[in-house]
Amino acid sequence: MKWIAGIMLSLLIVTGCSNAEGVEQGNKRNELSKMKTDSRSYLENKGYQIVSYDGRAESYELTKQKIISLPYMMYWGLQLVDPSKYFGKTINVEKFIVKNHPLAKGKVDIYLYEVDGQPIGGTSYPHGDTSDGGYWSIDGKTIEELQPKSYQDWSMEWVNKYSD
Repeated sequence: MKWIAGIMLSLLIVTGCSNAEGVEQGNKRNELSKMKTDSRSYLENKGYQIVSYDGRAESYELTKQKIISLPYMMYWGLQLVDPSKYFGKTINVEKFIVKNHPLAKGKVDIYLYEVDGQPIGGTSYPHGDTSDGGYWSIDGKTIEELQPKSYQDWSMEWVNKYSD
């Protein structure tokens, strides 16, 4: 009789665990399907294959003070948009994992910047890389590749431009 109870308990545990795993996978699929069409289209139009949507990474108000401090100075220096258009606005940073990205052969983390629900740019980072180095645009370019001057000249001009 004890062995029957043991088997039933084991089946209950296995069924419960596999069901919890199924619920978790179902939730991730639902998150991806609920993802804003604009964000998905924005990334797919760049040629990236979305592996997963990991949710909101950060939300903040963009200010002059914020964009002259690290790491935001680097993040916004990598954007192709004029940050002054977004002062006083809430920036929502949504994290995606993609493939088919020029930064790495494997997966790449993309931090997509949205304002009023519309994607405006972002940054990328090799997935799973735990080093401290490197900042890349959404398309995997460095600040030196995007700015027409040396980093020192660019950073001095940036700080002077956005300081009160």
